[in-house]
Amino acid sequence: CVNPCGEEGLPAWGVCNLCSINLAALVGSGEVDYKELAKIAKVAVRFQDDIIDADSYVFPQIRETQQNGERRIGLGTMGLGDALIKMKLRYGSDASLTVIDKIYKTIRDAAYESSIEIAKEKGAFPKCEPKKHLKGYFIKKLPKKIRDGIKKWGIRNSVLLQQAPTGSTSLLSGVSSGIEPVYEFSFIRRDRLGAHTLYHPLFEEWKNAHPNDPIPEYFVSANDLT
Repeated sequence: CVNPCGEEGLPAWGVCNLCSINLAALVGSGEVDYKELAKIAKVAVRFQDDIIDADSYVFPQIRETQQNGERRIGLGTMGLGDALIKMKLRYGSDASLTVIDKIYKTIRDAAYESSIEIAKEKGAFPKCEPKKHLKGYFIKKLPKKIRDGIKKWGIRNSVLLQQAPTGSTSLLSGVSSGIEPVYEFSFIRRDRLGAHTLYHPLFEEWKNAHPNDPIPEYFVSANDLT
């Protein structure tokens, strides 16, 4: 995956590995499978950490930064907008915020637990100083169990979470991008065969099943939001 963030004097790509969880694929029977979400987050952290050692680096400075310095990774998500639709929650509503908070706390805690487990097996990232690390604003908000783990074992990756826009990967997966709402549920495409009205897959599925019903409020597009 491509890394959108850079480092001093280094190209933006290659400084850390990015991986995105498809949240829409984890919604069944109207709710997120949080147990599976945590499992996937842990596997994704180990996967990305392994890539750091297996990757081909264009510049030796990037290899040095990653393998002998910070071991940055970036676990994020895509399909949040679609996941909320599948749960019949309006994007931005109070009810959606409660669910979103639980989703990202699940990912956060599982990711940090995994990185600590790998540090216990293989060692912390080379520049890790647990006492200083634990003073970080974000780190201080982690559950005590995780902070205690960092204090004892250190942590394998200096950075774990990053929300990429997932423009191409979300298109390939057929879901909404990143943490964004659906831009529009229908649009007109013009090509050599003429003009065609295309629909967002979840909206088209609902529309075919409810041809005469009013559109539910959870089908909210970017243009409907402030």
